[in-house]
Amino acid sequence: MRRLLTGVAFSLLVLSAGLIGANADSTTDPQQQQALIDQIRAQLGSNLADAIAAQQQLRKSLEENAAQQAEVQGKIDEVQQKIAALEVEIADHQRREAFLAQRIESERQQLRELAHAMYVAPGSVLVILGQAQSLSDLLTRMADLNVAGARAAELKSLLAQDLQGVQDERAKEQKAREEQIKERQKLDTELAQLKDLQAQQQQSVDDLQTKIHQTQTEMALLSRQSAQLAQAVTDMLQKQQDAIIAAAMQAVWTQVQLWAQSNPVGQIPASAGHSTKYRFIWPEPQATISQPFGPSTYWFEPAYGSYPHFHTGIDLVEPFGSPVYAADDGIVALVGSSSSGYGNYVVIAHSGGLDTLYGHLSTAVVKVGDRVSQGQPVGLEGSSGNSTGAHLHFELRINQKPVDPSPYLPPGAPSGFRG
Repeated sequence: MRRLLTGVAFSLLVLSAGLIGANADSTTDPQQQQALIDQIRAQLGSNLADAIAAQQQLRKSLEENAAQQAEVQGKIDEVQQKIAALEVEIADHQRREAFLAQRIESERQQLRELAHAMYVAPGSVLVILGQAQSLSDLLTRMADLNVAGARAAELKSLLAQDLQGVQDERAKEQKAREEQIKERQKLDTELAQLKDLQAQQQQSVDDLQTKIHQTQTEMALLSRQSAQLAQAVTDMLQKQQDAIIAAAMQAVWTQVQLWAQSNPVGQIPASAGHSTKYRFIWPEPQATISQPFGPSTYWFEPAYGSYPHFHTGIDLVEPFGSPVYAADDGIVALVGSSSSGYGNYVVIAHSGGLDTLYGHLSTAVVKVGDRVSQGQPVGLEGSSGNSTGAHLHFELRINQKPVDPSPYLPPGAPSGFRG
């Protein structure tokens, strides 16, 4: 695609220069002008197809986002129901606590009154005993008094045990309620993040729709335009292609972000043979570096941050079909294909919020959800997507931001060194 667009731009510039001279003589070549217009129309059609493909990817992400929002909202509803049920049980236990506390106080008061009566008027007890008709009756009356006191004390003890049990149960329910509230807060945060991401995705879809409309309008007006506008069309094509490539690339990372929302990676134990010195190994050990990370002079690299053209990874070159290896242990988060941008690609999620992308593959040999070890093949080198020849685009992102992977790799040129 780059070669085609570059060829169109060069032809337009040459023809534009020729037309300036031709205008002085008031002569033009109708066949040459028609050929140029046909070439521009073909490129506009290619851009239109790429823009529609990128838009479809983003719309797929929007559908996945909506499904995740519905799932998270369902979890929030479930948690809220649990909180409401726990609050009902807590309120019931509080009522039981109040009742038992009242009973305990009543029993305590009765024991106090009995003890007070025996202390203040011990004769009354003696009268009760003195009214016994026989020795057995006396023993019975004494036993009754002892039993009454013992039962009162036992009842008080049982009520206290019941109260403690109710209080313990209420404490457990309150702890469970607090845990559910924390879970709801976590889900609320996740839902808010999904909605923010949805807004960003929708804005990207709308922006692409504007590009599509502009392209369709340009194609409709092209037959009536003079080839003298060739330079303006060239500029427009370049900016449009930049926007489409950037949108296609962002669609990939949007999908990765959606995957990460519901698939937290956590800590991944180091595989056998993992480098003990470096986080990553070279994904192509015999490659040469054709383009480094950072600001670029190539107009076909999309804008990033304050830079008009920025290369978000490093390009490695080996023969077409060479194996591409996982730079670190991880889980395959995304396997996809795009007519522009990364082409065929694999994204691996690693511990610590790191993600690596392997782009422009001829084919992928892993699938989403696979756990991969450092050095395991994940694809074969190719030239798919926005590519001028066989190479690997290796990209590292930390918390969704592209960073230079070089400090994480063994130093020097690509090699099989692990350390």
